[in-house]
Amino acid sequence: MSLEHLIIKQATDAQAHEALLHEAGFWGARFEINVNDYVKLAPIFEHGAFARDGRLTHWVLVPEGDPDSVEVYASCQVFTRDILTLQRGEISPSTSFGHLITSVVVAPEHRGKGYGKRFMSLMHSALALHRYPNPKVTTFVDRASTVTVLYSAVGDYYSRCVPSIGEPGWTLQKSFVTTWPLSRAQIPSATSSHVQLLSESDVTRTLDSDDSNIPTDLIDLQNRDPTKTYFAFVPTAPLNAYATLIGKLLLDRGDSPSNLSWGAKVPDKCDFMAWSFFGLQNLQLVVARDAKCESVEIWNVPEQLRKIARATGGETTERVDDLSAFKWYGQECDSKVDVADVVWALKERYSWCQVNICAIQGIY
Repeated sequence: MSLEHLIIKQATDAQAHEALLHEAGFWGARFEINVNDYVKLAPIFEHGAFARDGRLTHWVLVPEGDPDSVEVYASCQVFTRDILTLQRGEISPSTSFGHLITSVVVAPEHRGKGYGKRFMSLMHSALALHRYPNPKVTTFVDRASTVTVLYSAVGDYYSRCVPSIGEPGWTLQKSFVTTWPLSRAQIPSATSSHVQLLSESDVTRTLDSDDSNIPTDLIDLQNRDPTKTYFAFVPTAPLNAYATLIGKLLLDRGDSPSNLSWGAKVPDKCDFMAWSFFGLQNLQLVVARDAKCESVEIWNVPEQLRKIARATGGETTERVDDLSAFKWYGQECDSKVDVADVVWALKERYSWCQVNICAIQGIY
């Protein structure tokens, strides 16, 4: 079908199910999960903390003449997130909404024909109608997007999915990974008495408490370079819950203990981790070993901590997969902010530390 005869819209239940089958065939195979088992996982994610209040929606590319057709050419999931933005000249952050796009899939029989690029190009209009109105987009997100982010498994492909001629698509960011193979990592024989292991609910409370520090973090970044615009996702607990849920599902497939901890902190201090933070790396290695993992990954370890990472057996390299990227829209219809002047602050600070099991890598 001609690209001009396709539209994007929020999926009906039937279309969402068809898209899920496509997703299961592609992403399920990547994680060695068969289609039936993958489909059974969908309701678990639909009821997660990160999906409540309509914050998880499904989008499809379908024929304009039959918009409710289950002939889905391409699909994706969109998570709505609250964000804090500190723009040049502002003295305190403002709140708005951002979005995370994931599970982008083109139906097998339609691949290689430009449908994916068309679909993602039109998604800009669904997310930011105030910037890019388009008659081929018939439904829109409830909360207009200031910025959208994604993790690319296909290099810079999404940079070419543009909202209009002369506009950029999603701009890749520097993406690093620090890996500790447990066979070579320096693992302490015992857990320090000065460190408290955290349950899943403890991690949520700790992250909720730490959210109040994020505005100050943004202001600190602005003080270092006042020429930039900074944004960060809040609250962080729902973001972490997404990664935790994936981790639990994967652990259930092995013979790992059922009472694993999901974080740690130093009592009466600000140091903590949802499996990534300075001063607690040794404990993460202990937990990973007990879970029978092969390695530990942390994404985008700050430059000043890489020496410490090396000392504990970690090796930092540029990621070749799951590359972070964002598209800045701003809140005004005529926003002129250059993407080079926008900084995704504190990205991967909490929820993108990966504990890998067997050959599974780079979940997002």
